Amino acid sequence: MPAIKALPYDLWMRIAAGEVVERPASAVKELVENSLDAKAKRVNVKLYDGGRLRIIVEDDGTGISFEDLPLALMYHATSKISELEDLENISTLGYRGEALASIAAVADVEIRSRQNASDSGGLIRSHDGKITEHIEASCPVGTRVQVENLFSGLPARRKFLKSASGELRRAAVYLREYAVCNPDIAFSLEHDGKLIFATDGGGDKKRVLSKLWGEGAEIQCVEVSAEHLSLECWFQSRAGIGSSRSDLISFVNGRAVNDPVIKSAVSQGARELSGNYALFFSLEPSLVDVNIHPAKSEVRFRYPSEIYRSIHDAVKHLGSPMPIPAIMSTGTSKQNHSGWNFRDSAERIINTKSTGQVSNRSSRPRTASLNQNYEAKLFPDDLVIQSEPEITYLGQNSGGYLVYDTHEGLVIIDPHAAHERVNYERIKSLAESSTNSQKLLLPALLHPTLALEAVEFINELNDSGFELASTPKGLELQAVPVIPNCEFEPEALLRASISALKNHHDGDTKNILWRVWATMACKASVKLTTRLSREDALSLWKSLHECEQPFVCPHGRPVMIEIKNEDLLKRFGRE
Repeated sequence: MPAIKALPYDLWMRIAAGEVVERPASAVKELVENSLDAKAKRVNVKLYDGGRLRIIVEDDGTGISFEDLPLALMYHATSKISELEDLENISTLGYRGEALASIAAVADVEIRSRQNASDSGGLIRSHDGKITEHIEASCPVGTRVQVENLFSGLPARRKFLKSASGELRRAAVYLREYAVCNPDIAFSLEHDGKLIFATDGGGDKKRVLSKLWGEGAEIQCVEVSAEHLSLECWFQSRAGIGSSRSDLISFVNGRAVNDPVIKSAVSQGARELSGNYALFFSLEPSLVDVNIHPAKSEVRFRYPSEIYRSIHDAVKHLGSPMPIPAIMSTGTSKQNHSGWNFRDSAERIINTKSTGQVSNRSSRPRTASLNQNYEAKLFPDDLVIQSEPEITYLGQNSGGYLVYDTHEGLVIIDPHAAHERVNYERIKSLAESSTNSQKLLLPALLHPTLALEAVEFINELNDSGFELASTPKGLELQAVPVIPNCEFEPEALLRASISALKNHHDGDTKNILWRVWATMACKASVKLTTRLSREDALSLWKSLHECEQPFVCPHGRPVMIEIKNEDLLKRFGRE
């Protein structure tokens, strides 16, 4: 075994820097937090090539004295703590004294700063972690940090960076989060000279959230108090088919955190109330440990059960507005394609003339057809409802299962599992062929956060049936893929597709997307409690038996049970 030896300075500082600065967005986060700790009322961020080429963060905060500028680039030099006891009562966002030194270890850094009481400011430059210039300079009150050529000396790290749009989106997430938490501070973000996002610092948190989430359902707020904390919970509903996923941002004493306790509580409470959540916790600094990770995004609570209960109580008091309906035109698809529905198949089986669309799901028993254009009696007076050469549909029992008579015996089908299988295979078949698009009657203007996410994958999305276009107002969603027999809110379909691409960035795009669409279609399938008409029941039988694997649903559950005539004879003692 080789002998133990001390690592060279150049090596260990880069290792340490890698824990703090993972990508351009990490540098933006650290620099913005320094601006907030400096009591800035204005924070401007400028990125070039997603921050890979240049990052500039300017503020009007308290500034750094000329004498202290060299210390700002040293590891573990900070003005925010001075003794061990301070770690038990941290009230600032930064405190480790690592951010600027870590950035300087992996990039070229220039800092210009002036304090309010000083007639002039100072300038300091560093290269490869070493100071190359330190002089007096004229500059406004506050601090301006410029970072260039991030990871230029670490090609292994640089090659793992995302595209410019991907890195921009990540940086924008951090800035928007802090803009929400600090509505009295004016933030702006520019990319390659173009304004991406800005707030006015007017102090209106709801207005900042509307910029983050977009104009849609009403934004609500609930406040909850517990023994050791208080919670301000903001929420915007995103209910609707395909909209079960909730987006969450959370803050503890002004610090953006990613905590499993908070995420678990929101996941539990939001099962029936999906949408956008922003949680703001206030508690004594001594009751939360922020010193458990270099990036400072993870915390540990003294009383985690109070965190959980406060979120649960907040969600209970929130209302869920009705979703805005999706508006689509007809007959405007890029290719001549008409979506499949139960009635189309029913015509081929029983020669019915009616046509129509698939209705919405139901969560309770009802007497209705899947086709909205006609009503069908659930159990007509005659026992044998409809016959075919091979099958006779007998009806739907009180449990919701469909019963058929065949020449071999009785077949009982779970309509939900059967519908899942049909939807799954039709979407798979669609993805394997060229994907069709359906124009939206009214193009949807995407709010800034969703637009940034979409831009990162715009080529993959446009190749998969979406149609996204830049307009003077912003990015518009103009068309969506045609998903057989399933209608989703366009924005919900886009969100789910982006989420799948983000989580599975390595792989075939079509394969990734058709799987997530199929999962959404499963959720949209008819429920066991939905009462089917005779035409729909026979249509489902035919469509199911056209599947490659008709006997199990996509999740592996059985679709049908068969009782042979021989078994019936045995049961009745007629052998």
